[in-house]
Amino acid sequence: MSVKSFGRRQASPVLGWWSVREAEERLVRSDGASVRFLGFVNPDDERGEESSNDRRWMRFEAAVANRSIELFVQQRDVFNPSGSRPLIWRLDYVFSLQQLGIVAWEYEEWIEIDRLICDALVCWPQWEATGLRPALIAVNGGWHKGQWRKECYRTFSMANLDALGRNAVLRSPVFSEGPTRRWCFLPPARQVTVEEEMAAHERFSAAKPEEVEDLVFGLLRHRPHLLSDDRVFVPLSLIGGRTVWLYMDDEIITDRISAYAQEADWMFQISHEVLVGTIDRRSGTAFNFDFRQESIKGNLKREFGNFPPAVLDRFRDLCNNAVWQWKEARFYLCDRISIKDPAKEICIQPPKRVRADKMVSAAGTAVRVDLVTAEEMQDGKSYDRDMVSYIFNDDPTLLNRSIWAQFEYQADASSLTDRTTGQKIELREIVSGSGKVTDECRGVFRYCDSDGEYLLVVTRESRKTSYGAGQWVLDYEASRSKNQQSGRQSIPDVRWHEIASFSRDALLAWPETETFGPAPSTLLEIGGCFQGRWEPQLRRRQYAHLRTVQTDPSVGRYRVEASAFQPWNAIDPDVDIESTSSRVQAVLRKLSAQSAETASINQTRPAGWLRADGRAIFYLQDWQTLRAPPDGDPYQAPIFEYLDEDITLRLSLRRFDEYEMASLALMEVNPASVFYGEVEPLPAFSPTWHSQPRWRPTREIWCRLVTAMEAQIERTSGQLRIKGLYAAHGYDSAAARTVWLERS
Repeated sequence: MSVKSFGRRQASPVLGWWSVREAEERLVRSDGASVRFLGFVNPDDERGEESSNDRRWMRFEAAVANRSIELFVQQRDVFNPSGSRPLIWRLDYVFSLQQLGIVAWEYEEWIEIDRLICDALVCWPQWEATGLRPALIAVNGGWHKGQWRKECYRTFSMANLDALGRNAVLRSPVFSEGPTRRWCFLPPARQVTVEEEMAAHERFSAAKPEEVEDLVFGLLRHRPHLLSDDRVFVPLSLIGGRTVWLYMDDEIITDRISAYAQEADWMFQISHEVLVGTIDRRSGTAFNFDFRQESIKGNLKREFGNFPPAVLDRFRDLCNNAVWQWKEARFYLCDRISIKDPAKEICIQPPKRVRADKMVSAAGTAVRVDLVTAEEMQDGKSYDRDMVSYIFNDDPTLLNRSIWAQFEYQADASSLTDRTTGQKIELREIVSGSGKVTDECRGVFRYCDSDGEYLLVVTRESRKTSYGAGQWVLDYEASRSKNQQSGRQSIPDVRWHEIASFSRDALLAWPETETFGPAPSTLLEIGGCFQGRWEPQLRRRQYAHLRTVQTDPSVGRYRVEASAFQPWNAIDPDVDIESTSSRVQAVLRKLSAQSAETASINQTRPAGWLRADGRAIFYLQDWQTLRAPPDGDPYQAPIFEYLDEDITLRLSLRRFDEYEMASLALMEVNPASVFYGEVEPLPAFSPTWHSQPRWRPTREIWCRLVTAMEAQIERTSGQLRIKGLYAAHGYDSAAARTVWLERS
């Protein structure tokens, strides 16, 4: 007879050094410190203001050995003018201290609590009580540059919980920086010449591990650097646009830290290209990584290995404290990849924003997150500057205009018009739901132009992910029924491509409104014309990509070529070659001469596709050898070719069903073609596509190729992704769409 034991606590899931107590809504660190969710704040307690649906205050308790404190975190689901609408949790020290009736903390008290609460929020699981995990943790207020400041802003990316769950850390955290540690900037005693700088670089390059320490002390005399007791942080060299920094303390010396510095924006990362590598300073030997690996790529030495948590904690101190003491300095550095100009004079300015890219460990493991620190909320062109400005703005105004200048949005009429074509789409009615972020909203839009008007049924889904607002769904099947119920004609197949192209662009450019809610993060289209027929199972998903649009004037109203209605069929070995055009015949004869193994990729994927009129073909032309980064095994990737009576195009793929127009090359233009003289072919095609000049296709050429690409979903069960799209504003090389057939 077996007796069940009792009185023993069930083992809790572990995330790094955090144990998860879901029943208590608490994370407990391995040293006993904990963070607990206390609940949402009563709306009447929120700064005397009525609670809004998109901003809710949460209370957390942070408890260490000798005290606990209640902190306020705002769940922010608000408009973001710079792009998608990420869900943010904002730890507000200013508001929290107001509730406690104090102005500021002592540094020793604050740093202990700050590490605890920030690291816990970064690792916070998705629980029913708190809802979706946020996309970012934001923090305002805190100690910065030696004093308590309200105007100090930080953001953390979220930890990968799947990776953390496989990595338990039993030891308690020991923070490496002391509460009174201070960094200072030291200018060089004198400026060195180019020759002296190159000689110093050569000495570091040839040095043995035990010789590097003496070289560092010699370098500090003529190089601006940051110093804190036994720790040193000094620029060492350049690799293209990156500055490589050398860090030294009482345990290690490493030059694995590099930074991109553009004016006042600095971005640090742990890189692999090294000059001296990582050295155990105490023994004067190579540092003992858990999984150390070294290699040589070109003339650059590469080092791989994960730093232990204690070292990552010191790197965090560099980005939080050290680099903010930097003062403007101009000096020479050697560029390790420049042959023409091996030594360059550079000027490094003090930072106003610092990003530590995947350098911060929040759970004592090798799983790292991003940290951005800023001193102001100023708008700007960089992603970090835009995000900081938006996250900490308590009164963001709705854009109330399309983010594409070509479209004119009229708020009073809820309509959007293309100034150049006269095409218009407007919101006619809300069928169900509301404009609240948490609600689904279903509406009817009206498309109109000089040739007619049609109703479109659009649904804005409620938020399901933390990185973007709800998806918008344009349901052409429901739209057909709605038009029939209203006594209107359904969209004719011959007009569908033109109307769908404009409606897609217009809805993706639709601004956030109080009536219909957040702007779309993605647009899903249900149904449509495909392969010359109406296809209810057709699905297209396009992502709202509005930030890096290239300047390109509109090409006017989209007119569909007759060939777009021609279906494409997999090449049949028994096809009547003589029924095709002469250019296509040459390709078919070449394919038929190949062996069965070469002519077919596998049993489910044909080697090519032939347009029904026999005048165009899209086929596997060749293979190229690629290698997974950084030094992985080689693999074979396909090269496809499109050919019709006018042009020959070629593009390379990293994998099947994923096309990037950046690899597209125009190989040939028929002298009798309308394109002759308008576009110039390349003299030769490079299998390594990024080594050849970028080429932007015309809209007509792009449409022909995309029609051939999308036809492949007829015979495949997966999705096909195309990156590089034409839209109303022109060509956007970074925009992407996914196409598939929803098979039951």
